[in-house]
Amino acid sequence: MYGLDVNFLKDREIRPVEQNATVGSAAPAGDRRPLFAGLVVAVAALAAVGGYWLFLQQQIKTLEAKERDLDAEILAIQGQIQEIENIRAQIGLVDAENQAFANVFNQIRPWSAILQELRQRTPNGIQLGTVRQTAGVVPPGKAEGEIPRAGGIEIQGTACDFDDINDFILVLQRSPLLDSETVVIGTANQQSPENRQDAVEDGRCPGTPADVRFYSLVDYTIQANLTDIPASQLLETLDRQGAVGLGTRIRALRDSGVIDTP
Repeated sequence: MYGLDVNFLKDREIRPVEQNATVGSAAPAGDRRPLFAGLVVAVAALAAVGGYWLFLQQQIKTLEAKERDLDAEILAIQGQIQEIENIRAQIGLVDAENQAFANVFNQIRPWSAILQELRQRTPNGIQLGTVRQTAGVVPPGKAEGEIPRAGGIEIQGTACDFDDINDFILVLQRSPLLDSETVVIGTANQQSPENRQDAVEDGRCPGTPADVRFYSLVDYTIQANLTDIPASQLLETLDRQGAVGLGTRIRALRDSGVIDTP
């Protein structure tokens, strides 16, 4: 039995171009403008960021320079403040010294003024013997041992009788130089007969008529505290009693503003 073989290859035409086409062809070149636009935008953004960064750096340098200037001004102001505080401290010390100085004058009680005050307030029936300074007595209502700053006085003398001593007490209580609450009789003793002529004129009390004779002379002591009213408030009394020097000094302190006076 025979087989039939048909060869179709002989009739097939070789097409090289078609074979190459099956491999593939190169893609045509696309539009590059979007790429360039993106690059431009990126560069512009970077430039903007860089410019802003430079601007911030410049602002920082400017602010740092201002900060240094302000720090220098603050140091200068602090130095001035310290100088002002030192001046104030010195003024405070001067004021304290002036006040202490004024207090010394305010507590002075001139003996010339005190003696003149006693002489003017002594009744006819009273003779002054001695006047001496004391530490003073405790004022009524004060704690025991609370001694007055101005001190006190003790008067010793002779009176015609006890009534004259009481009158003298009342007169002294009205003196602006004494603390009226502390003017009291310390002692009052009738003289013994052998001493009666020692404190009288021709056997009479001072100021009595020649035909009147007293035989009941009394030795007395009177105690009183000097007033604690500042001398700056007693200028009229001090001037009246001849303490012109103290009044002049106090007025000078008043005129300089250290103390106030009425």
